[in-house]
Amino acid sequence: MRRLQCCKLPPAGVVESPFLQVSAVIQMEKRRSMERQMSGGGFFARTRAILWIFALLVGGAASAAAGDIFTVTSVSVDATAESATAARDIAVQEGERRALNILLKRLTLKQDWGLLPTIDGPRAESMVRSFQVDNERRSATHYLASLSVRFQPAAVRSLLSARDIPFSESPARTAVLVPVLTDETGDRLWDEGNAWTGAWALIDLENGLTPMVVPLGDIGDMTTLTVQQALSGNRPALAAMAARYGANRVVVAHASVGDVPGSLSSRFVTYPVGEAAPKTWSGRESGAASLGTAAYRLASRFIDKTEVDWKRDSIVRFGEQAVLSASVAYQSLGEWQTIRRRLDQIPLIKNITIVAVSTEGAQVELDYVGTIDTLDLSLTQQSLALTDLDGYWYLAAVR
Repeated sequence: MRRLQCCKLPPAGVVESPFLQVSAVIQMEKRRSMERQMSGGGFFARTRAILWIFALLVGGAASAAAGDIFTVTSVSVDATAESATAARDIAVQEGERRALNILLKRLTLKQDWGLLPTIDGPRAESMVRSFQVDNERRSATHYLASLSVRFQPAAVRSLLSARDIPFSESPARTAVLVPVLTDETGDRLWDEGNAWTGAWALIDLENGLTPMVVPLGDIGDMTTLTVQQALSGNRPALAAMAARYGANRVVVAHASVGDVPGSLSSRFVTYPVGEAAPKTWSGRESGAASLGTAAYRLASRFIDKTEVDWKRDSIVRFGEQAVLSASVAYQSLGEWQTIRRRLDQIPLIKNITIVAVSTEGAQVELDYVGTIDTLDLSLTQQSLALTDLDGYWYLAAVR
C-alpha cells in the first residue's frame, strides 16, 4: 500500500501537528518577507497563494453534487397478466432487472460489458434498497408505470468485484447543455421546433456518470444567455447560466445543417466555470435518412464520448490502495464538519483518521482505493480542493 505524506518529520523530541508546523513556517516566511520587501518568488509567495485559496476559500459557488449514483430513474414498465396485481408484480420485477443492467453499464467501461453477468428478476430484486412508482396506470389485467430504483451499493460493488470488473462510482457534476442550430434561417437558440433541440429530448441525460440538463428555455434562460453569447463563449453569461442550474460547466452544442440532405456537422465546446480553458470536440453525420436522425446520432456520439472519457479518468482497478496524509484548512469548526460530511460522501475513501484538530486546521489520513488522480477527481466533485505544495498536501472546501 502506498503512503503519501503531507510533510517532513519534526526534529527529534518535538511533537507537533504538521498543520502547526506549516503555520510556523509561514510566520517565519512573513518575517523574512519584510526583509525581502516583496521580492516575490520562494516559499512564501507560493504558500501565500495557497493560503488565500484554501484559508479564504476562493473559487466561486459550489454546485450540488450529482444525484445518487446507485439510483436509476425513469424506467418504463408495461405488463399484462390475469389480474392487475399480478401484472404489477411482473412489471416491477422486470423494471428492477432492467434498472440493474442500466446501473452496471453506467459504472463500467463498454469494453467490459461482455463480462457482466446475466441478471434475472429475483436476483435484481434482492439487490434493491427501495423503489418509487410514478405515472402509474392500470386496468383489470394491464399495468404501466415509470420506476425509480435505488440499489444497495455494497451488493453492486460485491457483484462487480467478484468478477474483477473495474468500475467507477464517482459521478461528474451536472453540466448544462445548450443546443444551438445554424440553418438557412440563421442561428437558433431557445427554439423547440428544430431537429437539434428535439434530438436531445430523446437522449437519456440522467442515467449516466456525466449527467446533463438542457435548459427550460424560459424567460430567465433567454435573458441570461443569448445565442451570440453562447457562440462567442461569453464566460460571464455562461457562468450565470451554470449558476441557474447548479452546474459547474456549460456545454455549447453547436450544429450546422449541411448542403446535402441528412448531413449535419457539430462542434461541442465545454466551458468550465472559472478560468479553466474550454475543451472542444467536433463531429459530423452525413447520409442519414433525415436531419432528425443525423442530429440524434451526433448527440448520442457526444454523450458516449463524454461517458467514456470520464470513466477512464475515474475508474478504479482492484489492488490500487494508498494512504494520503493531508493538512486541512478551515475558518470554523462548522466548516470542518462540512468538510467531514463531504469526505464521507466519497466512495473511494474507505477510512478517515483524524491525527490532530484545532480551531484553524486539522491533520487527517485518508485510506483510499485508486490513484491520487482519481481521488483528486472525486474530491473535486464534492467541492473539495487538494493541492501539493513542495511535498505538503493541503485540503479545503471550495465554496
